[in-house]
Amino acid sequence: MRIEGAGGCFDDRIYDVDRDLCWKIVKLSVQETGDTIDDVDEELNIIKFHGKDKFMQVAVKEIDEDTVHVIMDATKARLQIYSWKKETEEVELFYSIFERKLREMRNYVICRQCGEKVSVSAKFCPECGSKML
Repeated sequence: MRIEGAGGCFDDRIYDVDRDLCWKIVKLSVQETGDTIDDVDEELNIIKFHGKDKFMQVAVKEIDEDTVHVIMDATKARLQIYSWKKETEEVELFYSIFERKLREMRNYVICRQCGEKVSVSAKFCPECGSKML
């Protein structure tokens, strides 16, 4: 569900992924946006950060052991009552990074021997030759 208006955008999406993996990907995605991280609450899985003119926060809530709710909120410092300009840029950037990283994580595993990214279909690590589990 996306709610736009008054200088901000709220968007929430549901993903079939483990909460811990999702939280890891959310933190990497926020770092990749280039915005400044203000606060990270590891217990509640909430990150607050800001860009040049927006304040943002992302939260991860577990629905069940394999499903999470990712909530992104971006707002300007002041409401813009009479503005019709779309204010979705930061939200779209975050979700595009997050979804790209989620696809990458689902397609690769990390070799326990050498730490290299290896395709999930590989039987052996191409870097060190270790058998993949």
